Parts: sequence; C-alpha cells; structure tokens
Amino acid sequence: MTHTPTAGDAFRLRIGQRIEWEDDTHEVIGFSDTAVRLRSGSGSIHLILTSALIADPTFRTTDTSQAATAQPPSFLSPGALLDQLPDDERERVLAMEASLLEATTGYPTWTGEADGLTPREGFDPAAPVSKRVATLAGELGLTERRLWQLIDKWKTEGLWGLVNKNKIRTSNPLAAVDPRIINAILDQDAAETDDSTGTLGRFQRRVQNRLDTQYGPGTVTLPSRATFHRWVSLLLKNRHTFGDATTRRTLAHQPDRMFQPLVAHRPGEIVMMDTTPLDVRAYDPETDTTSAVELTIALDLATRSLLAWRITPVGTTSFDVGLLLADMMTPEPMRPGWADRLRYDMSRIPLPRRLDYRQRLAEGAARPVVIPETLIIDHGRPFDSDVVHRACTRLGVNLQLGRKGKPTDKPQVEAAFATIRTQFAQHVAGYKGYNVSQRGKDPDQAARWSIADLDDLFAEYVVAVYQRRHHQGLIVPGFPDYRMSPNEAYALAVTRSGYVACPTDPTLYYELMPIQWRTIQPYGIEYRNLTYDAPILYRYRRATSPYPGGKWPVRTDPRNLLHAYFQDPDDGKWHVLRWTHALDDQTPFTDVTLREALRLVIARGRDPKDQEEVARALADLNNRTDAPESWTTTDRRRRARDAERARSAVRDQHRAAQAARDAETGRLEAMSPLQAVPDLTPEDTDETAAVPPRFNLGDLGSLEVWNPHDDAECDDAKESRS
Repeated sequence: MTHTPTAGDAFRLRIGQRIEWEDDTHEVIGFSDTAVRLRSGSGSIHLILTSALIADPTFRTTDTSQAATAQPPSFLSPGALLDQLPDDERERVLAMEASLLEATTGYPTWTGEADGLTPREGFDPAAPVSKRVATLAGELGLTERRLWQLIDKWKTEGLWGLVNKNKIRTSNPLAAVDPRIINAILDQDAAETDDSTGTLGRFQRRVQNRLDTQYGPGTVTLPSRATFHRWVSLLLKNRHTFGDATTRRTLAHQPDRMFQPLVAHRPGEIVMMDTTPLDVRAYDPETDTTSAVELTIALDLATRSLLAWRITPVGTTSFDVGLLLADMMTPEPMRPGWADRLRYDMSRIPLPRRLDYRQRLAEGAARPVVIPETLIIDHGRPFDSDVVHRACTRLGVNLQLGRKGKPTDKPQVEAAFATIRTQFAQHVAGYKGYNVSQRGKDPDQAARWSIADLDDLFAEYVVAVYQRRHHQGLIVPGFPDYRMSPNEAYALAVTRSGYVACPTDPTLYYELMPIQWRTIQPYGIEYRNLTYDAPILYRYRRATSPYPGGKWPVRTDPRNLLHAYFQDPDDGKWHVLRWTHALDDQTPFTDVTLREALRLVIARGRDPKDQEEVARALADLNNRTDAPESWTTTDRRRRARDAERARSAVRDQHRAAQAARDAETGRLEAMSPLQAVPDLTPEDTDETAAVPPRFNLGDLGSLEVWNPHDDAECDDAKESRS
C-alpha cells in the first residue's frame, strides 16, 4: 500500500525505505547534499534531486506515517452506523424522533395532518412550541433544557444525534501499538516481496533488527510471539507474506489505483505479444531426450483471436519474435487430416470480394489474418530488441512497451495463457504442471511429442477449439447474455469496420535477419571465421559499395549458419551464400553449435580461422551425436535444438519463397485474369483427344494402417501375399 504525499503532509525519507517513482519500486540507498540515490527493482541506480523527486507526480511513499499508526477513521457514515444498532436502541431512537416531531409540529408523523390525525391533548399545533416542549418534557421526565438540546441535535445531525453513543463501539485493535513497530512491519513486508517465503519467527527477528538499526538496540522491543502474530495478521492481511511466493509477487504488482483496461474496436487495433513456458515436456525421438519449450503468442484485443504463435526451445530469440509479425499477416495453412469445416472459407469469417484474396485464403485455416496497428510488448530481451523495432518500423506498426513489473498492462494475454494451460497443455502427454507442487513424479517418462508435433497439435487446437469457443469477454453491445467466439467477433468487427487486405512481402523474412557488414574478398565473405560465397559475388568483388563505410550488408539467420543472404543492389533480389566448407546442404547448425565447434578448435591448439579445422570440428560433433554409445546430455540437447531451429528456418524460407513467387506473378498461379471463353469447336469436344493429366497433391489420401493385432487383417494380408 502506498501514499501520495499532499500539501501539508510530513514524511521522512530514510535509508532502506521503499518508494514508488515513475511507476517502479525503488529503495533509498543513500543521500547527498541535495539529492537522493535510489536503486530500482531491476538493480539500476538513479540519482535525483530531492526537490525534483518530491515534486514528481509519480512519487509515492510507503504507508509509514499515513494513519497506518492505526488511528480510527475520521469520518464514518451515520447511515451505516445506524444500520448496525441493536434492535432495542433503534426502536428507542425512532420513538424519540416521533416524540420530538410531535413537540415541534403537533403530530407524531411527518404526514400526520394530511392523514387526518387528531393531535393529542397538550400538543395543539396552534399552541406555542414552548408549551408543547414543556408538555413532552413532563411526559419523558426530562428538563426543558435537555429536551431543547435533543431537538437541536436532531435537526443538525438527524437520527444520529439521538443515538446513545455507548451503544456504538468503533474499536481499533492497533490503537495502543507503537507507530514505529507498525512502520517496521510494513517496511519489512515490502522488503521481502521478492524473497523466498519464510516463517513468522524469521519475520519477527528481521523486524527487531530493523528497529534496532533505526532507533538503537533495545529502544523499541517487540512483544510476545502471540501478540506479534496478532498484529501481523491485522496489518498484512491477504498479502501472502507467509504463503506462496508467486501469489505474493502477483499481489504486489497490482496497481494501487483504478484499473484502466484497454479497449479496441477493430481487428488489429491493439495486439499484445508475450512469451511463457509451455507446461509440456517435448520429446526428441532421435536423441531420446526431453526438453522444455516456450510458447510465444500474438493476441488481438478486439476479438481475442490468436493471430500467430511459435513453440520454440527455451531461449526464444528476437528473430522468432520478429517473424511472429509476419506470421499474423500470413494465412495459417491447413494441415493434413484436418476437417473441411476448419477451412477459412467454411467458417463464419467474412471473405473479401476480390477474387485474388479469396484464392489466397482458400487453403488457409479458420484464423483471422490482420495487419497490427499497435503492438504492446514487455521489456524482455527478445521483444525490446533491434529486430522487433526494425520490423515494426518496416511494417508501420506502432510499438508500445508495457511498464516493468506490471503484468496488469497485458491481462488479456495472461488470461489467454491460463486458458491454454487448462484447455490444451494439461491434456497433452508430458504435462508437467503449472508449478513444482503440481508436478508429477516423472513427467519426462510421459513425454511423447516432439516440438514439431506440439506445434501441429497446438495449431489444430487454436483453429478447431480456441477460435470457435464462446469467450466470456466477448459480448454484443446491448445483448449482455450473448457470448461470441473469436471468429464470430472478428466477423462482426469486419462487418462494422471493414476488411484490410494483408500484403505478401517476400523480403520481410530476409530484412528481419541481423545485418553483418562485411567486405567482398576474392574468395567470398567472412563471418565468424566462416567463408561464404556465391556466383553473384563475382560482380561486386572489385566494385565500390554504395553504402556508407565501404562495406556490404549481409544477412544471417542464427538458427542456420549454413547459409548467408545477400541482396543484389541492381534488381533487389536476394541470393543465398553457401559456406564454402559445408559438408552438404542438409546439415544445418546454429550459432551455439558453431561456438562449441570453435571451442574445440581452440582446445586442440588449432587456428579458429582455419576453415578445414572448423569443418572437422563440426563433423566431429555430428559424429558424436550420430553414435548413441558416445552421446552425452549436452550433445543430445544440442542436436535436438539444432534440428528444431533448422526445421523452423526451413519453414520460414519456404514461406518467403512462396511470397516471392506470388510477387513475381502478381497473383497466385491459380488466379489468372478472367477472360471471355469462346464457344467450343468440334475438335475441342472430341472425347478421344489426349488431355494431359493434372496432378494435385491435395488428392492424395493417407495410407491404411495395418494393425498386427487384428486377426482378420492378418489373414487378408497372408492371402494377398500368396
């Protein structure tokens, strides 16, 4: 709990105190003549003028001197207090009000004259008020002076002025507690927010140490353990000080002001992106190992649709996040075996009327394809990176960073992760639970699916379940009881705000790669002790680079260093540069593998610039992973990681190549311009004319699976062989 200082407030900054400034928690670690030295929650040090800090509107102090000294509230609602009166006291107060009303008006009710009531003897409305008051005083056994005092209180305070205050007891169990102890308890609780959970005994010892440091040993002493526990229970209620550490940190990150949820009205207006560990262990059958994976998603706020996702090994890179932007603008391809009802054109998602867009989405799955306008990310290294900033600039996307330590800035993404955990992750073999307390004895033994399999299963879950399931947060204005699915919300939003066609950019995949500035030598281009070459480089071996600095930009994919990419400045086409000492084009390797190979070269006392030595080191790594008897845990994990990243790189290359083919033809191959069809000639109608067959991969069906346990099938198989 924090307190915003106002004019006239008195507060004291001291070393060790926690304050809030610029929406982040800081600790006071020192003072100078006119400045305060602060340390943020992330560990960075700030030095700010004391006057500037106090005048900053985001400056807040912890609840140290602010009435947390447990003083009773200054203003209590009389209506609420009257509602808590005992029945006999309430009846007495109402009867007294009727008597005072009769003394002042002549009638015991407010509408007595209108109701035709007859005044009692001595309470004639035409008589003076003093005479009626004297008559009532005699009936009640009170003096006239006391009765006039009650009338004054009744007129100024209402019923509350007639209540016997001894019947209302507003207690404060912390009224007699030393304010210094209360401040120490609150400060110690704030200091232990990110620590591991301890016991009450440890907390009491640390509070006593804090008091001894601030006021001197023995100046302020704590009471007995039972009394201290009662005080802590009152001050730190529902803070989970001695409960789950994750829950305590989550509660501490809640804003101390009104929630202001973001609202989006059209698809792509606000897109949120985040990464979380997927609670499933992935299994690699080649190396017989299991590994943890991460899930990165892009969520559309207006429709709650999952626009794109990637399941990667632990250590999601900025390149993966950058390519997620391209994924959300690309139709999700249908997988083999999916039902036709999962196709884009079979769902309730509206299709544009232009024929080329219809054809582009014909083989896509029922998942919205949008262009993001605003992207909200956190400060993680893969997100707040040069690749993501460059991609947003390239696509014209407004990039916004969430506040540090404020998961409430993206609550919809956190809710989506919880939905994915309950609807998908817990039903997959290899589920390891949300935390250690929910984990089984050995989830690795139950793991059955590789990362590629998990990606296919998750894609089917999104298209078949998530996008079609009614969402509690999606309602129709005016119909609060009607719930929509993300696909239905997208259809309604497109009907209301229109459809924006997503372009196919063939160069986006290459432009998202990191740039390496190199010179073109007669033998090619060098990068990380590797030499890359291609026929296109012959034209620029002795040419002057048009870029400032005299070097040429070369793009590299850290997931596959087997190739580099060079853009021809004459026509803008991209060319693949191959490593000159590569064994083959089918054995990719990552930057981590290259680093391990260079380490082996140096350990052998060889020159890491020697291409032959690097190639032999890579071959040695491959030979070790190919031989099961020499496998180590590191080798297995490296091989599984390289295989998955290579698979992801190949998929992205195929998408870029398809987009390039679409850009060259102007539209898809199946979408030739419409022309008038002339009448058929007799020769055209000849059924005997040879018609070249047209082969379509979509016509291929899956092979039947033979079950060796089925006796009937075994007999049929024997007869067919005989």
